[in-house]
Amino acid sequence: PFNSVDVTVSIKSLLGSVTQSENANNDDSDSTSTSTSTFTDPLAEEKMNFLRRAGRDTTVDFPCYADRYPTEMLEYLRLMMMTPEDTRGRPLSDFDYTRTISAANEAQVFSSVVAAVKKQLSLYPTTEEQDAAIIKDRGMFRLLSYNQRMAVRHRRNEKRLLKRTVAALERQIRSRGLDGENLDRAEGSTLGVVLPGEKDTVKQRTPLEDRFDRMGLPIDLR
Repeated sequence: PFNSVDVTVSIKSLLGSVTQSENANNDDSDSTSTSTSTFTDPLAEEKMNFLRRAGRDTTVDFPCYADRYPTEMLEYLRLMMMTPEDTRGRPLSDFDYTRTISAANEAQVFSSVVAAVKKQLSLYPTTEEQDAAIIKDRGMFRLLSYNQRMAVRHRRNEKRLLKRTVAALERQIRSRGLDGENLDRAEGSTLGVVLPGEKDTVKQRTPLEDRFDRMGLPIDLR
């Protein structure tokens, strides 16, 4: 069954954040290729080295579903969206990408995926509504071959899933307070932040817990 969309994230040496999208389709999923913008990222080389040490390629595929997405994608994009205002001279390896780095970083993470999916939607030759009209017109629909009918249905389902993915991400942006202006950066703090929508599921890390984690000691000493 068609229930997922593949989001491909790529970076290039000495280029900055993830912003532009290019389309690529296959038989059972949508693939949104997200490439880098044209300004120079001062942390680009360090990010590339970080990925090499982690054994990651500079292009990674992540399956995204209508109402959820893999945490690995968020971790990857949090690294990609790091700025000097987040690090303040600290190495990227000091930060825990399984946690929200800063409000501004997280806002860029979600916005980059939304922009990529919206870009892919704009590349289709027809809208979802136009596909629905073709399917609804039984007389015209019967004139199409079986493969053509299946292609129209599949294309419509792709668009539905992409729209649901955008809606889910935009809900997350609003619920976590990431739709405001002048959001905070980490300013060198490696503790991470707990956003409004995360308070019931995520606990703020303390400086002592952060220190234990760096020393390789268990955080929960009970």
